[in-house]
Amino acid sequence: MDAPHAADSGATVSVVDRVSGMLQRRSQQVQELLRSPVRDTRMAVVIGRMLALALVVCFATGVYSHLLQSPLPWLPLPIRPIGLYAWTQGVHVVSGSMLLPLLLAKLWTVYPRLFRWPPVRGAADLIERASIAVLVATALVVPVTGVLNALEWYPWTFSFRRTHFALSWMLMGALLVHIGVQLPAIRRHWRRDAGEEADDDR
Repeated sequence: MDAPHAADSGATVSVVDRVSGMLQRRSQQVQELLRSPVRDTRMAVVIGRMLALALVVCFATGVYSHLLQSPLPWLPLPIRPIGLYAWTQGVHVVSGSMLLPLLLAKLWTVYPRLFRWPPVRGAADLIERASIAVLVATALVVPVTGVLNALEWYPWTFSFRRTHFALSWMLMGALLVHIGVQLPAIRRHWRRDAGEEADDDR
């Protein structure tokens, strides 16, 4: 490589390093400003447990309702006692309505991590971030469309039932990926005393 090209390459690397360093410092400043005693892994795990429970209950009752309306010949479903469907639908609506406040609480707890630098730190981190994007998007769309369906207001042209059902499967898939990636942190902070010990070790 001749001298002019080497100089240009060195100048480019220098600019990239300076920009990266500036973004790193800015990221640290933003995260420091957003730091809070309740924005920790323990709180994220506690809210995540409630969110996951609401999601599983809502998903199970929704699948039951969907299969009653579109039954599979080889899968008999219980329909007794007489009020079973009404109860499952009530549980579905209540647990689905809980998703939005729980999701917003979870996002409030973890959103300072959005400002970290570099934003992606490897293939596993990229997969996790992609799954979080799908998880958040579907966790917002599914309960909102469900509430609007309960109100019998349909400001869209697509089939609510088919779309709601498909997005629910996407939501559960993204949840499983997220739990799988975060399983070590979840195991460390599952109990209060374990969470305090892990915080003390940092």
